[in-house]
This record gives sequence, C-alpha cells and structure tokens, in this order.
Amino acid sequence: SRMALLPLLLLLPSLLFAAPNTPENPWGEYAADCLADQPPLWDDTRIMQKWYKIDLDAEPHEMWREVATDFGPTMDTTIDIVKTMADTFGGEGAWEALLGLMKDTPDMLPEPYKSEIKAMADLTGIQIEKLTLLNLFYEIAKACTSLVAMDEQGKVFHGRNLDFGLFFVWNTQEHTWDLTRGLRELVAQYEFMKDGKLLFKAVTFAGHLGILTAVRPGQYSMSTDTRFGSTLDTLTNFFLNGLDPDQEFLLYANRDMLTNYPTFEEARVFIEGVPFLARGYIIMGHMKGGMVITRSYNGTDHEAIIDPKQKNGWYVLETNYDWDKPDIFLDDRTIPGNKCMQQLGRKRVSKEGIFQVMSSKTTLNKATVYTSIIDIEAGVINTFKQECKDPCWFV
Repeated sequence: SRMALLPLLLLLPSLLFAAPNTPENPWGEYAADCLADQPPLWDDTRIMQKWYKIDLDAEPHEMWREVATDFGPTMDTTIDIVKTMADTFGGEGAWEALLGLMKDTPDMLPEPYKSEIKAMADLTGIQIEKLTLLNLFYEIAKACTSLVAMDEQGKVFHGRNLDFGLFFVWNTQEHTWDLTRGLRELVAQYEFMKDGKLLFKAVTFAGHLGILTAVRPGQYSMSTDTRFGSTLDTLTNFFLNGLDPDQEFLLYANRDMLTNYPTFEEARVFIEGVPFLARGYIIMGHMKGGMVITRSYNGTDHEAIIDPKQKNGWYVLETNYDWDKPDIFLDDRTIPGNKCMQQLGRKRVSKEGIFQVMSSKTTLNKATVYTSIIDIEAGVINTFKQECKDPCWFV
C-alpha cells in the first residue's frame, strides 16, 4: 500500500543524491560493492559465543527457562516496534485489532509449539498474543540471501544473511530500521538435544519456536528465504479454520525436519512435500553438494542443484526471487551476489571467502540482522551480528 511505501519515498531523495552518480554507477556510493578481493573481514572476536541447550525431552517451561530469562525484556521491547508501526500507519485501534486476531491463535498451533508458546508467555510475562504475533510474523515479512558453495576439494560451505525489518520505523539518527536493530538483540544460538545427544545446531530469534538457520553435523544444513507473494488466502483460512491436515508453518516444519530426519535425503523428501502456510525457498547443503528448493504451498516448483560440471555450477545462490524472474529494480541482490561469487571463484571458497561475499553490498544492507557461515562436515555455525555502515543501501 501507499502507506507502507511512505518511508521509502521519504528516504529515497537522500540516498539517490547523496553522492555523484554516473551512467556506469547510477547509485553512486550506494551501488553494489564486492569485497572478494579486499582484505579479510573474518574476525574470531566477532563470532557469537553463547549457545543454549534446548532439551527436547524436557517439559516446556524447563526447556525454555534460560532463554526466557535472558531475552524476555528484549522480546517485549522489539515487539513494541511493530506496535509503533501499526499505530503510525494503521491508525487508532490497529494494534488492538492485530492482537485481537491473535487471541485464539495459540490454541490453533500444533504441538509441541502450542505448549511451548504458552510456557514462554508464563516465563517472560509477555502477553501471549504478542508472542504469537512474533511467531507468525516471519511467515509473511522477511527477506534474505543464502548460498551453498563447494571448494575444489569438494568441501561444502553454507552462507546466509538474515534480512528483516524493512519499512519498520526508519531511525533518522542511527540510519537504520528500528526493527532490524531490535532483532539483532534477539539473535540466539541453540543446541537441540534429545536422549542426551546433540541433534542439530540452530540460529533464530529468541521467542520464536521455529528455525531459520541450522546444521545437522556431518549431514546437512538449511536456511530459509522468503518467496514473495501474497499469503492472504492461506492466512485467512488459518484464522477461520485452523491449519489444514498435515499443513505446517514453514519455520516449524524446518524444526520438525531437523528433529525427525537425520539424513539429507530423508530431510529433502519431507521438506519438498509438506504443505506450507506460506511459500518459501529452502536452501540446503550436504556433504556432497547443495540445492535451492522453491516451494509453493503444496509442493515444489523448482530445484537448483550444485553441479560442478556446469559453468559456475559449484554454487547456488538465492535471494527472494524465482529462478526465472529478475529482482525488482530497488532490491537487486541476486545479480551483485552472483557477480561477487564468481569474482571470489571456486579456488577461494572457504568460510572466510564466503564471509567476504556475505559482507558485500547489496547482499549486506540496512535490513541485515546477522550472517551465518556453516561448515557442514564439522557441524559448526559461525554467526556474526551485522550492521551495514553508511553509505549503505536501505533494503
């Protein structure tokens, strides 16, 4: 809507005319900038260190107690940014109407998520409708870049930038989106345990029970990107009738996959077929390659698979656009991302090399919350909270 575009319209003049532009570089200082040949940015001191053990055999209150204690106040503050947006652009009563829509939703969630979200509300003291909104919000409003690349020895790495917060209150003093900044403080790392053993490692937002980025050590990795398009019909049906039989929220399906399917092939079969509430891209890596799965609500529309025999077939990269459609002009991340990967080249694929690409504009932008680099074989996720310093494109 025009209301949602208002921040963009207000911001564009300062961006487009802040630096001299040329026909070859129409965005001036805000143009794409590949760092593949620049000095290394990898810095061990920036890697997030704390990991929370999440025992899937535990009662929900015990399962989430430490996370709720550490992040409760930050969850509430971050959710209030959505309230500010609703009040500003939706008018009086918009926030209350939004929470009203969430009133009966917790009981419509499948187990174990229904019990866990109620436990999280008990532990944090946050209104359960607010927590439900946090859990549903990612189904309808997110953007990302993910890639999987194979080095010359056949070792596979998975990189992802999580972008979230575009249009949610531009902070004119900090030059950032308030929601993006708030979500940086909610990034949490989990080690999911069952029967006393590690199942998988994951990076997500505290308070959200689904999974955004993860690895099953020595087996497979995954990340999820938005597939743009309306979810109005499926969301309306959910609020009126609940989930259809076998249907899942995308991020909950990710967690179910990681919990129940130990091998890549088993996981792939599940995630390609389970009915979703929202469309999406599932980017997966494994010991011998990787792929982008383009998901519709009820099946898989397309697969892009690593094939080193093909030109540039040693990697796959996905932003938020279909394989046969270009990025919109104001959100061109696919072309710069591919150019930067090709500039890096297969010979320089490594955790450090992938991090250079993920830190390059426009892959890195004002909505970027974090970057994760995954070594599948070692079962290691290195996560960096990211902030794109000026001059930096706003999407």
